[in-house]
Amino acid sequence: MGIKLQGGNNSSNLVSVNALHQMQVVTPQDSAGFSAGFVQMSTEVDAGDVTGSRSVQRIECSDDYRTRVGVDQTLFNTTFESGTILSTQWSRVESIASSAQANGFLTVNTGTVTSTAAAYVRSHRLFPTFGTYPTYLDMWIREAGWNAINAISEWGFLYLTNAQTQQPLDGIFFRRTSGGQLKGVVTTGISATVGIDTFEVDLDTTAVPARSDENHSYDPSETNHYLISFHNDSVRFWINDILVGEVKCPPQLAQFAGSSNLPVGFRVVNVAAADSVRSVSVGYVNVGIGDQNTNKPWSHAMVGSGQGSYQLQQGNTPGPTVTRTANVTGHPASGTARATTAWSATSQPGTNNLGGLWTSTVLSSLSTDVDYPLFAYLNPIGTAALPGKTLYVTGVRIGETNITTAPGLTSAFFSYIVQVEASAVATSTGDGATTTSGKSTVIGGQGFAAGVSAGTMAPGFQMTFDPPLVVPSGKYCTVVARPFGTIGGGPLVVTGSVAINGYFE
Repeated sequence: MGIKLQGGNNSSNLVSVNALHQMQVVTPQDSAGFSAGFVQMSTEVDAGDVTGSRSVQRIECSDDYRTRVGVDQTLFNTTFESGTILSTQWSRVESIASSAQANGFLTVNTGTVTSTAAAYVRSHRLFPTFGTYPTYLDMWIREAGWNAINAISEWGFLYLTNAQTQQPLDGIFFRRTSGGQLKGVVTTGISATVGIDTFEVDLDTTAVPARSDENHSYDPSETNHYLISFHNDSVRFWINDILVGEVKCPPQLAQFAGSSNLPVGFRVVNVAAADSVRSVSVGYVNVGIGDQNTNKPWSHAMVGSGQGSYQLQQGNTPGPTVTRTANVTGHPASGTARATTAWSATSQPGTNNLGGLWTSTVLSSLSTDVDYPLFAYLNPIGTAALPGKTLYVTGVRIGETNITTAPGLTSAFFSYIVQVEASAVATSTGDGATTTSGKSTVIGGQGFAAGVSAGTMAPGFQMTFDPPLVVPSGKYCTVVARPFGTIGGGPLVVTGSVAINGYFE
């Protein structure tokens, strides 16, 4: 016996079946008003055994219909600890206004309302956009004076050369106009000096919750998570995981921006005297590429984020790396003469730097089979104000070593050692409750025959480490020269170099 299923008293609301007599069911497309029957794909983060309620996250899909399954690749990631803006990562164009870094934020325009005052901070690095793969720019930002009159602030992929009066030349960014209206802007560079706003869309933040509390409304003066999703077919603007605006690429353009490589930038400009200070404080920046399994080594990603062993880190003030003439500055610093510090067993000269040039003291003053640190680099100690990073040493090269002073009457041999993890500069430091000894790896040596003339050179060599040598925060990476044999006779002096390859994490 068959049963007819019918909704209400409406004869047209009969339940249908297909040719295989299977009931045709369409689940509701909106969860509102339904206590059962609504279907949604999501992942369970926590069952709620302790909190009392399940925690789930929705599954995301990119513009090219790819589910995000953990193949995203970070291109750039930075924070703003310490009180110094890293000039190795950020360029500043300022007029009257200025920028400063403190309490974990980079603040653009620290306090001026003067007409035409402007501050623009941008990354030295430009970030690529790829045809069918999205580029994501995440920024954690709080604003002061966000509704100030006669002030404009912008943040995102933002390129310009004049902070004061210039229309942006290229980019995709958020813009806070005079009075506080938030917009999503696409600027297309049509030449090296001209850009036009191709799109400027109003961003409705009415339904946007606070970053940490869905029962609390979005407040620009709090730290919020801004995301720009860039794809050659569409651009999306997100705030605190809520889509607030979308732009489709018009058919006359191949992609939105004029260039396929763009910097991250932040600007505040007063178009006239502002009625209050407008500033943008940036706490975190991450740029990533989605979908594409690039297989880029993690070390490449870290160096691309400014974490190379040759790059200056937050709170890090290493010593000189090269010998230069007096009063010449360089990065990270410059010295005048590597021979000014006498060599002392286990601890000197021990220059606080990851390699560079070195000059020995007179070898006849040294003891045989004793450690003389050439470089003793302290990986900065992590604090609440500074990041405690781990240094990975992937290779060391000992450069060509040359006799620079009169020849010695006896032969000389240097054995080179790389020591990591020591808690003090002295290579004799032992393990204890609060100390750790250095772990040593001999990487090779160089020798000089008795009676050789000045200018004689020993060839260099290098060693790679796979796996790498690991230097925790607050520990030393030390390169040691240990002379062997009877060191005596004439005033033999040699000059050499050390190069260290690696990255911070």
